[in-house]
This record gives sequence, C-alpha cells and structure tokens, in this order.
Amino acid sequence: MSKKTYFVVNDTRYDNHHGGWRVMANLHLGMERRGWQCSGSLPVSAQVQHLKKHSKAISESNLILVNGEGSLHHNSRNAMRLFEIMNQLRKQGPVVLLNALWQDNDPEQWRPLLSDLSAVYTRDRRSQSQLQAIGIDAAFAPDLTFYNYPDYSGSQRSRYMITDSVLKKWDETAYAICQRDPECDFRTLLTRRPNFSRGSRDWGRQLKFSLYPYIFERFGSHVPARYKVVANATNNSEQFLQSLAAYRGICAARYHALCFAIQQQVPMLFVSSNSHKSEALIEEIGLPQALFKYDNSRSGDLKLQLQQVSAQYADYAERVTSFNIMAKQKIDAMFDHIVDIYG
Repeated sequence: MSKKTYFVVNDTRYDNHHGGWRVMANLHLGMERRGWQCSGSLPVSAQVQHLKKHSKAISESNLILVNGEGSLHHNSRNAMRLFEIMNQLRKQGPVVLLNALWQDNDPEQWRPLLSDLSAVYTRDRRSQSQLQAIGIDAAFAPDLTFYNYPDYSGSQRSRYMITDSVLKKWDETAYAICQRDPECDFRTLLTRRPNFSRGSRDWGRQLKFSLYPYIFERFGSHVPARYKVVANATNNSEQFLQSLAAYRGICAARYHALCFAIQQQVPMLFVSSNSHKSEALIEEIGLPQALFKYDNSRSGDLKLQLQQVSAQYADYAERVTSFNIMAKQKIDAMFDHIVDIYG
C-alpha cells in the first residue's frame, strides 16, 4: 500500500538559517512518524504563480500543509502572499494552516478563507484568541522547533551571546557592543553556506555569503554585521545548538533564538519585533516581561540586563521545563489530528 502524501507551502529551509531548518525537520519528522511522505514543497517567499511548477506534486497529495511561521500579521506583504497561495490551493484539496502567528489582519478579508481550511493551528495563544474572536475555530500548538531537539541544557556555561536580527540597525549595534566587551559574542542564526537554493533568485544571496566574509577579513571593508561573523557559523544545527547552550545568557533578537534558549534552559532576554511573537511565547511560559524583555532605553546596559536575568533565572526554570514538556505533547496531538483529517 502506497504512503499517504503531503505537500508543504512556505518551506523555510530556503532561508538558510537554523530556525527554518529545525522547523521543517520537525514538520517532516512528525508526519513521517505517522507513515506519511512529503511529495514536494513551495519555498519561502514564493508567489502564487510559482504553484504551477509544483502542480503535479500538489494534485497527487492527500494534504497540503501551510507553514504560517511569523508572516501573518498586519496584512503584511508576506501575509498577503500566503493569502493568495492558500486561496488558490483550497480549491484543490484539504489545506491545513499550522505553526502560525496571527495578529491584526483584516478579518473581513481573511474569514472566508480561514473558515474553508481543514484546520488552523497557531503557535501562541494570543494568536489563537484573535482568530477565535472573529469566529475561526483555531487550535494551539507551540512552534515546531519545540517538537524534537537535542538536549544540551547541562552544559558548562560562560560568556554571553547576542544574536543577529532581521533588522540591520540592530545588527550593527549588537556587533559594536560585542567588539567593546570581550565577554560578549555576536552570533548569526544564518548557516555558514546556503544548502537550499531557489535558483537564480538566490544568486545575490549566495554571492554575499561567499564574497562579504572574504572582503571583510582580507581588506577590512564595511559589510553588514552578520557577514562579519558568518565565517564562524555552521551548517550543523546540532553543533549550533550545542554552542548556544554553552552561554551564560543570550540576548535573542530572533524568535527562533528565543525558542532555542528556552529549549536549552539558557537565561535569555528577548528583543521585541514587529509582531507579538516573542511576547506571546514568554507570556505562555509565565515569565515576567519586566525581567526577560530587553529594555532598549538601556542599550548601554545590555550586558548588565543579561547578568540580572541570569542571576534570577533559577526562580523560573521549573516553568520553562513544564512548558517544554507541554509543547511536545501539544505538537504530537496536532499531528495526530492532522493525519486524521484525511482518514
């Protein structure tokens, strides 16, 4: 008997950073454990017209899984890109939206589409509540990185880590802080080299990965901060997580850096972004925002803020452990429900 198949929309491996890689690895793991096989995927940032290239894989799939990630907020460009794709795909079979943020999108525009999906899963309860308020029967399961990961939480710890962000201004500030303080390391979540490519659309990015680190090291030329340290990055996600777990504290300017710190029980500050994603995660665990949120009015005291959260973290470690256990259970239940949709 042939395996049942699923097609993935918004394959974040093509972003070539460890968060996107871990999400997709766990999505496939959850489905494969239930006897399903992936027939293909639409890369992150692809437009609705790119579906034509995958028409055979889509038509032969029993389910279509849309990886919402942090895109669905404020009717953003990425939100509307996924809107158009899902609107097209819902005519072709069961569609499930999972691992999704949801914040302040136009309810009148989105309600007909979301009501027609076979299931909707948000990765935080704030998003779930917003959807339920507009009549969508949304369920909750935390970010897919919480489903399966190596545990390095017992590592010996020293130094502090400040991560890169999608915002270049933050990267330059964080890099400068780390240059002044020998106890702080600026790290990127980007992989050392792109393993996944969308062809000619990614040539510019591939050139940056190759050229920028070289001209910075060889000539001292100005390049974006993340490319000053990408030579020290790795394509091995387990190696990356192991190195992350060895820090005394982490300032997480990317959502998945925050997830990784929580999973490895590393004291952390989170940096607010253009959506509620990090606030909602900290809220779900029951951690006080006043302690765990980076205060950008005190940018000169970033290391001091990390020292403060590190000193008090033991008071909250049990809450983090409980959340990590609950997260796996919720995600397992989500996968069970998804495969039952097809029967």
